[in-house]
Amino acid sequence: MKLYHPEHTIQVDFYPVKYWDGTISERLIYKTVTFGINGPNPVVSKRYINRKEMNREIDSRVHGFGYEVVDFHTIPQFYNSALTCAC
Repeated sequence: MKLYHPEHTIQVDFYPVKYWDGTISERLIYKTVTFGINGPNPVVSKRYINRKEMNREIDSRVHGFGYEVVDFHTIPQFYNSALTCAC
């Protein structure tokens, strides 16, 4: 799913996650947040979240902050364990 801030300064993307063995995760979602998408040096934040967090964040951004849903991502992104917490 792709969300845009009302002023088109922030873009939030949510992607399904695919493991290297070809299975699609039922738990993890890959999230990217791009700040300053219209500027010369956009900043991107990337992380994995669970589906419950994704649904809560979408609801908050769309209904609370006026974000617009502009696309739905259906192509899974490969899981990269380097992006997970080492805790």
